[in-house]
Amino acid sequence: MKLIPIVVTLSVLQTAAAQSHSKRLPTFEDYPVKEVFNGIPRPPILVTSEHRRFRTMIREGVTKGWGVLVDGQRGAEQHRPGPNVAGHYVVIVWGCGAPCLRMAVCDAETGAVYNPPIAADGGLGLPLLVLPSSVGRVADLEYRLDSQLMIIKATPHSWERENAPSYAFYLLMQNSQWKLVRRVPITDEQ
Repeated sequence: MKLIPIVVTLSVLQTAAAQSHSKRLPTFEDYPVKEVFNGIPRPPILVTSEHRRFRTMIREGVTKGWGVLVDGQRGAEQHRPGPNVAGHYVVIVWGCGAPCLRMAVCDAETGAVYNPPIAADGGLGLPLLVLPSSVGRVADLEYRLDSQLMIIKATPHSWERENAPSYAFYLLMQNSQWKLVRRVPITDEQ
């Protein structure tokens, strides 16, 4: 009889712990990479018409590091070939007018080129290179070479509706595909 209150208490504590863990935002440390590619990046394989249209930006990003930002920080260009996210991917970004940002992702090991994880219309994995703006400015990007996690703070549908909601998207590049881990609304306080 004395065991029943203890079991109920443990069950409630486990449920509360699980709920608080689910509210915790993903961190870069939650998704470490096992290896970092240090070789010469393979030339990008430009398959789609959009990729071919921006071939110069993509090729120069892979071969020279132009538009390849360290940890996603604007103004911190790598200026050298090599990956900048998830161990072996090269994220290349360039402007396309205010507030617009384009992105391509190239696998340094294989040369495969991928679209950004989100598009201006809010879709995931759509064949568009335009990233949505973020409350009147370009999207905020955060990523690291030693982590599979990418965080994009943006306002999908900003061109379609005046008061479109903004979100922080927590994404992973796994098995050559983007995976949405979490989407969190951004409030005015954030």
